[in-house]
Amino acid sequence: MTENNPDPSTLKKLLHEPMTHFVALAVLLFGVYGVSSLGGGELLEVRQQDIDARIFMQELSTGRELTQEERDQITALYIEEQILVREAVRLDLDNDARIHDMLAQKMRHVLSGGVIQPDEAELRAYYEANRDRYTTLETVDVVELVFDTPDDPAEEALALLAAGGEPEEILALEPGTDSPLPQVNRLDLSNIFSDEFSERVFAAQIDEWVGPYVSNRGQHWLRVLEREEAELADFEEIVERVRLDWIATEEDRLLQIEVDRLWDDYVIVIND
Repeated sequence: MTENNPDPSTLKKLLHEPMTHFVALAVLLFGVYGVSSLGGGELLEVRQQDIDARIFMQELSTGRELTQEERDQITALYIEEQILVREAVRLDLDNDARIHDMLAQKMRHVLSGGVIQPDEAELRAYYEANRDRYTTLETVDVVELVFDTPDDPAEEALALLAAGGEPEEILALEPGTDSPLPQVNRLDLSNIFSDEFSERVFAAQIDEWVGPYVSNRGQHWLRVLEREEAELADFEEIVERVRLDWIATEEDRLLQIEVDRLWDDYVIVIND
């Protein structure tokens, strides 16, 4: 058993950070912790190897090494899950399910069960406070032209690109392929190419070729064909969506109050 475990109060604070609930990982079966009495709270022992497994899976998912803050957030979320599981078992909610994350989800519903229905004024206030959530993303329709080589194309092809020439004309001078990319947003293009290239495309004029972007496929050029601006949806058209979002937000608020209370009932020990 380690003597330098993270401060439980610090871990609890991490659960209020925006990135806290980005993890949904491996299913855990019963028997991972021991129970005994220590001080004023119930002792909850968790295994470091189980936390490390979640960190490992998240690093596999993201393709990068997690920061210490992200590792601490995963640790805090795992401990919260174990607390909720313990409370669910205490309430005899384990009769119909044997998996921890299912029990934890049930306990979350129990803890946040006091949510009431909002009135129209509350919904409109929520809508106004969260306008970005109900605004569609700006999108563009583009055609992608990929030359077969990462090297610069012929001068004649470059001249056609600069003049906004048609893909067929350009490909007649330089071997490659073209294909449409309809209704893509900034994030789509960032994921396919890069943030910088995505911004260049969205800053371009209609029929302007943007490039080059070099990959192992060759040299990429994008031409903007059509643009659809971001637009805020009318409240009346999405009132049910706003209602569900309001309820979910209120559930989360009430849940966190109750979970914070439960944290204070436990002494957390992480075993090596």
